[in-house]
Amino acid sequence: MPERDNRAASSENEIVIVFEGEPNTRFQATLTVHDGNQAITHELEESVPSEYRFQAEALEAHIRQTSREGALSVEVRKHGSVSRSSTHGENSEIRLRIR
Repeated sequence: MPERDNRAASSENEIVIVFEGEPNTRFQATLTVHDGNQAITHELEESVPSEYRFQAEALEAHIRQTSREGALSVEVRKHGSVSRSSTHGENSEIRLRIR
């Protein structure tokens, strides 16, 4: 399972993914973490807010909002780079790939 952690320290291979938005917005996410020759897939069913940290070289994320109402935003950080995406409405999807 992914690590939920609030540590301030980060390493070069730390990837942080933050799910935010309107309270009670629900989503499903498939997160595939790549580290060397190994890939581990995590399946999530959550509501915002939520945050996960991984030690990995890359992350592929497929996120789908499952609640009819609300809005969802996703922020991914790795080694000083930040990617943000947002969506609104049931079955809206976000796909991200971070290396």
